[in-house]
Amino acid sequence: MMKRGCIFVCLQICICWGLLWGASTGNNFQLSLAEVFGEGMVLQQEDINNIWGIGRPFAIVQVEFQDQKVKTEVKPDGRWMLSLKNLAAGGPYRLKVTSENESVLLSEVYVGEVWLATGQSNMERKLFMSENGEAVVRSANNQNIHFLIVPQVYYKGHNVNKEMKWQTATAPQVANMSAIGYYFACKLQKELNVPIGIICCYRGGTPAEAWVKEETLERDDKLRPILDNYRKVAIMDDTLYEKKMEEYKVLYRVYNDSVTMGYKNVVRPFEPVGPKHHKRPCGLYHTMLQRIIPYTAKGVIWYQGEGNAERAEQYRVLFPALIRQWRTDFHQPDLPFYFVQLSNFDHPFWQDRPNWAELRDAQLFTWKTVKNTAMVVSIDKGEKNDVHPIYKKPIGERLASCALHLQYDKKVPYSGPVYKSMQIKDNKAEISFDFVYSGLTALGGELKGFSICGADYNFVSARAEIRDGKVFVWSDVVERPIAVRYGWSNWTEANLFNKEGFPATPFRTDNFSLMTEGIYYPMKIR
Repeated sequence: MMKRGCIFVCLQICICWGLLWGASTGNNFQLSLAEVFGEGMVLQQEDINNIWGIGRPFAIVQVEFQDQKVKTEVKPDGRWMLSLKNLAAGGPYRLKVTSENESVLLSEVYVGEVWLATGQSNMERKLFMSENGEAVVRSANNQNIHFLIVPQVYYKGHNVNKEMKWQTATAPQVANMSAIGYYFACKLQKELNVPIGIICCYRGGTPAEAWVKEETLERDDKLRPILDNYRKVAIMDDTLYEKKMEEYKVLYRVYNDSVTMGYKNVVRPFEPVGPKHHKRPCGLYHTMLQRIIPYTAKGVIWYQGEGNAERAEQYRVLFPALIRQWRTDFHQPDLPFYFVQLSNFDHPFWQDRPNWAELRDAQLFTWKTVKNTAMVVSIDKGEKNDVHPIYKKPIGERLASCALHLQYDKKVPYSGPVYKSMQIKDNKAEISFDFVYSGLTALGGELKGFSICGADYNFVSARAEIRDGKVFVWSDVVERPIAVRYGWSNWTEANLFNKEGFPATPFRTDNFSLMTEGIYYPMKIR
């Protein structure tokens, strides 16, 4: 009980810190804007923009912007928030905040389209580290793309640069911007011709539960074990935690080298966790995400899932819960959420266990069941031996195609073929798809990536061909097929596309039990 109580105290400290909205007050109620606001920022056009900060309790704060003057009274705790509505695109404009004899002036504020770029390492991957990245950085000169990077603070007191500032996506500073976020912004800016703002909030290696608050996990039977396990195993003593972490790093290097060399029976060491660990449940929600809530955005682009691959069945609940919570927190119940399905990777840890295939299936499930979402398939842009493929431009542009079609009414293709239905005819499976557009094609020749099974549930490699806008699948060793799977492995040679150049999403026609069923907390972290 003592241990659990200490953990709750730490969590509450994080929550209280987050509620300061990025402004440290103590007894200082000097008029200020929250740290997410600054010179060069972009506000969302034609929407309700939340503006907030700190002031003297009960004083009147006025914000002037474009032709609007909006007032509000400061709350007893020193916080204030108000809204600007229906802003016209363009800039730079002046934003002035006044209260009694104090004022804050921003002289360079833009209005256009704002998107949050979030997730883990593949979203975090910097522009200069992507394909041809250094050359792209040198030539970057679009003054109408602005970005802000939320500092990666793991806990209160974490000794890192906590300053947030808006920057233009030009050389040299654009080198450190999310590559996917940059290419996404470039395509939007070219098509829409308005300022684009990208708020970058990500951290490599993080599971989805790091980005939600405690209530989201507590209220669901499949998510509560994440918190229960953390409370059971967290190391609360900082000195002991740091010692165990150093021991883990040594053991993990040995383990990683063994796996890379092909050894299959080595045991992965347990990773210690505690209140300073960036993977802990709900941690980065309070120390990073909450610092930008509720900044108004047009939508979210998200690339994450690697950190939850051992719990793919749970992700079918966790990911939709995260989306619902973010929509509530940002005061935008229909906030668009566009995400990237896990790429192709011959994962040495999972070996022949199809963890990534099951996680991709959970992502597809989210797209199909959660409104105002879309999914980008990246199966064709992976690297067999690198979890961080360099091909970020096509992923960013595919995400932009989703936004252009679904949010900006541009009639552009935005998805590859998606499984629709199956019929069995003459011992062949006839597969129909949505998003066929002008037709199906096999990239590089013979169609690959399909498997089929009969009543024994034993999937075998299958032959497949495209005919009349459908795919026919069969195997000579399966007389009465009952199910088909496509791209069902961590690394796959699946090559079905539509003629518009979008890859088909991996899929399964069955609802058989999955390997990850019933795994409800991180098995690698004990």
